[in-house]
Amino acid sequence: YHQLGRIAQEQRDFAAAEPWYRKSLVIVKKLGNEHGAAITYHQLGMIAEEQRDFAAAEQWYRKSLAIKEKQGNEHGAAKTYHHLGMVAEEQRDFAAAEQWYHKSLAIKEQRGDEHGAASTYGQLGIVAGFRGRFEQSGQWLIKCIQAFSRCNDQHGAQRNTANFMLFYREASADVQVKLAAMWREAGLGELPVGPDGAEEAEPQ
Repeated sequence: YHQLGRIAQEQRDFAAAEPWYRKSLVIVKKLGNEHGAAITYHQLGMIAEEQRDFAAAEQWYRKSLAIKEKQGNEHGAAKTYHHLGMVAEEQRDFAAAEQWYHKSLAIKEQRGDEHGAASTYGQLGIVAGFRGRFEQSGQWLIKCIQAFSRCNDQHGAQRNTANFMLFYREASADVQVKLAAMWREAGLGELPVGPDGAEEAEPQ
């Protein structure tokens, strides 16, 4: 049932995915399989998040998180903290988003999960940019780009380069000078200031 839900979710058929997950959930709860329940709660949260039902997404994620924290599942908890950050970010509760992201990041860095940390660096950069903290945004996004590059994830690096340029263009002239200097000092080459260098800063 769970895997059928995953297939439907991958096909973005959320109306089909949710009933499959709920059928799975009935059985894992009956069997007392808390780990399995936590995974399914998280998937239900992702479906709700994709459909922009953020209240439901938060409820499902918190159910998943309660089990993961109880069982000491740090890797799983870090993933759910990150998604709770994304839900808060989508609702423009940037203070809460930062708190969730920092909780996720602390675990990822401690566990040496560089690729996971890169994703969270990027989200912290986006949140800082949305809050008008462009220097802080630049610092996070540069860390993100460097980490993705070390992980050979060029798509992640390129996406966050576009986000860096989006906020660069929104910054004042004096802050742009600082951001350009940060970019050069990070060894990232020439600042990509062409007209097609920016994309929407979307949570990933």
